[in-house]
Amino acid sequence: MRIHPFTIFSPQIVSGVIQDNILAGPLAFEAQTVNQVHGVEILNVDNYSDHKEGYDAMIARNPEIKLLIKTADCIPLIFADEEAGVIAAVHAGWRSLVADIIPLTIERMVKEGAARDRIKVGMGPSLGTCCSEFSDPTNEIPEKYHWAILENNHVDLLSIAHRQLKDTGITEDRVERMAICTQCSPEWFSWRRDQSTERLGTFIERLV
Repeated sequence: MRIHPFTIFSPQIVSGVIQDNILAGPLAFEAQTVNQVHGVEILNVDNYSDHKEGYDAMIARNPEIKLLIKTADCIPLIFADEEAGVIAAVHAGWRSLVADIIPLTIERMVKEGAARDRIKVGMGPSLGTCCSEFSDPTNEIPEKYHWAILENNHVDLLSIAHRQLKDTGITEDRVERMAICTQCSPEWFSWRRDQSTERLGTFIERLV
């Protein structure tokens, strides 16, 4: 299993991106997943559960619960306030992103006891601005994010994500992004490039 760990967290947080197809067979470890629907619903995970329909984000306080997001162009994000013991994982497809799933997840983390000035974030490989072409971005993207519409119908989704983090109190020094465009990089899965069902996994777990 090819795992690319995030370095922004302490050793008490186990995290990373699995480059292999996590849908090819049983995972080598137990993890909580959800059936992602490009929405903004958030699942609180107290114990591993099959109750996972209709969510695109998860939050956990229970140590040794591993959260796992599946992507192949969408932005995968993981969050941790290690002092408060709150972790989260988010599947930010463009629809979820412009519907503000990132700030909604941070707000939920704060309600669970996290502090904005302690939350750290890891962002896995995703579609780069170079490849994020839309058919009709002025109608597909809400007006408040029209500043991110570029030439040739491209949309800077990554800048939207970074702006949302900044606006919710997450400073740049607490964000680590793997600067990889999935469509440009054939060694990574990309739905836009291949229209395949293969998915990489981005996970986070807090140790006791």
